[in-house]
Amino acid sequence: MIQLVHYTEGYRYQTEADFEWPTGIKPVKQGGNRFVTLRDDGLLYIAAGYAWDGASGPAWNDTAFVRPSLVHDALCQLWALGIIDDAGRAAADKLLGKMLRQDMQIVAARMPWVTRKAFIALSYVRPLWVVRGVSWYSEHIANKDPGEVLTAP
Repeated sequence: MIQLVHYTEGYRYQTEADFEWPTGIKPVKQGGNRFVTLRDDGLLYIAAGYAWDGASGPAWNDTAFVRPSLVHDALCQLWALGIIDDAGRAAADKLLGKMLRQDMQIVAARMPWVTRKAFIALSYVRPLWVVRGVSWYSEHIANKDPGEVLTAP
């Protein structure tokens, strides 16, 4: 008998350690999965081994997008599971923009002066179009399907 592998597709990154982030988003019910939970006080817990796809659509993946996309993807997964409502999903989109701006400025501080100034300026513009894009996606395309588990061979 052949042992099947059960897997899902579409991941780029995977956490190597547990991660927590204060989101300010309150769950509408308790729950989550073995990798992601949201406490009543809005603290997001992500277990080591959690996988996510990073920036989506026209956004590009760079160091400044890793942490914001981790938190956003985990919150979107909780939305798909019904742990947060549509207002929580909208708050997750805004949090993505705030975190992206902060992380871009952290990355900019490590750059040479000329590049740093340009990247800091970009840190005020990039989050705006990223949030608009993910908000549009939330309203028009996203669904609450947690994803199909595939098998191989």
